[in-house]
Amino acid sequence: MTNQENSPEISATPKIRVGQEIVMEINDIGFGGRGVGRVNGMACFVPGVIEGEKVRVKIAKVKSRMMEAWLLEVLEPSPCRIEAPCPVFLQCGGCSYQHIDYPHQLHVKETQLREALRRLGGLIDPPVAAMIPSPEPYGYRNRIAVHVRDGKAGFFAEGSNRVVPVSKCLIASPEVDAGFQDLLKERPRDGDYLIGEKKRYGGFRQVNNAVAEILKKTVREAVRPSDEANPISGLLVDAYCGAGFFAHELQSLFTKVIGIERSIASVAMASRQAAENEEYLAGDVELKLGEALGAGNSEETVLLLDPPSEGLAELATEAILNKPPARIVYVSCNPATLARDAKRLAERYRIIQVTPLDMFPQTAEIESVSVFEPQ
Repeated sequence: MTNQENSPEISATPKIRVGQEIVMEINDIGFGGRGVGRVNGMACFVPGVIEGEKVRVKIAKVKSRMMEAWLLEVLEPSPCRIEAPCPVFLQCGGCSYQHIDYPHQLHVKETQLREALRRLGGLIDPPVAAMIPSPEPYGYRNRIAVHVRDGKAGFFAEGSNRVVPVSKCLIASPEVDAGFQDLLKERPRDGDYLIGEKKRYGGFRQVNNAVAEILKKTVREAVRPSDEANPISGLLVDAYCGAGFFAHELQSLFTKVIGIERSIASVAMASRQAAENEEYLAGDVELKLGEALGAGNSEETVLLLDPPSEGLAELATEAILNKPPARIVYVSCNPATLARDAKRLAERYRIIQVTPLDMFPQTAEIESVSVFEPQ
């Protein structure tokens, strides 16, 4: 007999099939809003659930290392579960957390940010503060993009160009929702429509007016620490500056402000509103950053970063490490790329403070302000 014939019979793990219904426990909520459980050792991602719940799901996709499923029934609900007020919640791709009470939404996002910095950034104990809530959990968005297809107006389903018809957006501000209602009455032709508040801001602006003001104050405190025994002054380099959202606010704190932005139109707008000590450079940050950092004494230079969700290009990181400023303030909308960039900068810098803000209630998005100082 062979060794295989002498071995006891081992039953293979049953293969999970698409369409199969399974009962599982949710262990976590990942960045992006979907809950995570395990089936036969594989991660299974489910929208509309909360960690600690036992649920019945239907398998939608099976891949080599993970699965996706739809929620059928909550068997053991979390005490943080509430009834989602929107009738198209989880059909429309906008909101992820309407089924979770607001305090727990803040806890979930704060935990996700901390875990990203720990797992991806290599920080043993990330200095993440309590998340600053939005004054308005609903009715905060100052603009929305409405899509009309085959006469149906609404928003795209997640990961799709299929329009989910909507009669009212609960996270839109009252003024924006009124504009949406006017659009619906007009029976618009197929197309894409941007509806925003009438006040003209110019350039990029945050979608949540109240939290945007809190963000400005948070950044102001971060670039100019309260410890005046060793104040940082001199040069502020505002990378990814847009139309000067932060630079105009901070210019009075510095002798010189240099903003960098690839959008020529935004640079023109920022320049028109600039004070005498503000200068704006049009071009890619990774190509202009070294020049800007070299314009001042590194010991009196603060670098403000507000990159897109992709984070910093490697050339930008190299420019920072070649001409290291005395302090870096990093405004992020993506914990994963923030963590990656923090790991790259760890050669010279350590994070001393991370302040998360809930710019996008009911959604999975996470905004934060991190302060880096030299090692």
